[in-house]
Amino acid sequence: MSNNSYLYPSNIVSLFPPTQIEKWKAQKSITTFKKGDFILMPGQLSDSVYLILEGHARIFHVHLEGKECVLGILSQGDFIDLLKIFSDRESQLFAKALTEAKVIVLNKDEVKKEIQQNPELLMTLLYYFSNRLQETVEILEQVAYGKVEERLLFLLNKLANKEGEDQEWFPLPEFLTHSNLAGMIASTRETVTFILNKFIQTGTVKQEDQRIWIKNDQKIEHM
Repeated sequence: MSNNSYLYPSNIVSLFPPTQIEKWKAQKSITTFKKGDFILMPGQLSDSVYLILEGHARIFHVHLEGKECVLGILSQGDFIDLLKIFSDRESQLFAKALTEAKVIVLNKDEVKKEIQQNPELLMTLLYYFSNRLQETVEILEQVAYGKVEERLLFLLNKLANKEGEDQEWFPLPEFLTHSNLAGMIASTRETVTFILNKFIQTGTVKQEDQRIWIKNDQKIEHM
């Protein structure tokens, strides 16, 4: 999977010393969440961060009107709400299991200490968060100014697994639903389904093996 987008698993834990990771795994108990379970909600374990060992989760905020704003998809090797370590503000982040997920809970101070003691890791994380900010700006631009079709095509390109650039078709994660996609582009499930059907008719995407595939070299035209 591509690591150039925060919408994809970035396996941040691989940046930490392997000995520290093994120590955390040996010391901490593993919690298993079923598909659809909330892993994290605002105000819960404010002094802790979660490390995903297996499975996938989506992270999102909830608007006052109850609408979800999906911020990304996390997977094995990702921390849930790592930014909490560097902020005193209470997190408003939700995390929900997209598949069965196994996580361990770490005290944010011990993770912060490990980062402070490793300048190379600190710089790498700064690079990661800088890229994430740029990604967020791109998405905000799409939501603010792009048509729904453009926003969805932009998102599909971001989510596509582009290992093997010479392939004709790139798959999206099989666990993604139309509702998940709608939450990421500030639209509705019905609208996403309608547009995906249009894309299928035009050959932009296809539905195969119970997952969505996007054709290589799909360009986003800004109107």
